[in-house]
Amino acid sequence: MNVLICDDDLKIVQQIKNFLLKLSKQSTYNFDITCFSNGDSILDKQIKTDFAFIDIEMPLVNGLTLSAQLKRVNSNIIIFIITSHDAYLDDAMDLDVFRYLSKPIDNNRFFRALNTAINYYHSNTQIITLEYYDEYYSVFTSDIVYITIEERKAAIITRQKKFYTNKKLSYWKEKLKDYDYFAQPHYSYLVNLRYVSDFNKTQLNINIDLRSETLPISQRNYSNFKKNFKKAYFAYIGV
Repeated sequence: MNVLICDDDLKIVQQIKNFLLKLSKQSTYNFDITCFSNGDSILDKQIKTDFAFIDIEMPLVNGLTLSAQLKRVNSNIIIFIITSHDAYLDDAMDLDVFRYLSKPIDNNRFFRALNTAINYYHSNTQIITLEYYDEYYSVFTSDIVYITIEERKAAIITRQKKFYTNKKLSYWKEKLKDYDYFAQPHYSYLVNLRYVSDFNKTQLNINIDLRSETLPISQRNYSNFKKNFKKAYFAYIGV
């Protein structure tokens, strides 16, 4: 797993690096760590990394600008924002950062957050193949926003585009049952819970980057959907 650390405080950089090396020795995880002391040296490069630990307040380029750039290169990147101030918290949340770590970094909190992030990373990097007659496409399960039925075909809506598949919705429900972030709010929809911003007994709202959609929830499916949403949420926050 590729890890980027960027902080103008070299003690913090070394502390995070030591945490990662310690976890690597105690587990089967391997980290390829790259360290920077300012964001300016990264901004004009197309660096694709799996994890990033970014200080918000740095000279020349702040951590929010840098995080946005890293997100453009890899939309599935897991970003930890590091700061001694909470003034930027709302802006950081708008970027969908994974965790917000306060300085000084607490040892136990760091390892809890990192283990949750690694589990999240593994679930994000699973690939499935979509088949539509003689066409084949590979997509990350985490990029699937929802699956629905259109003209007797299953339509798979991802963050990037829409795909059609020969398989029925029931097939995809079975195929994705081991991923705890998929749930069925309605007989004609299978939804990735990570994109659900809010819901009530009749509908749910989905946010996809800068787009939003509203999908139905049936009375019959509401209770199970609510239960699955809570389960996925607690798994995400590491409870």
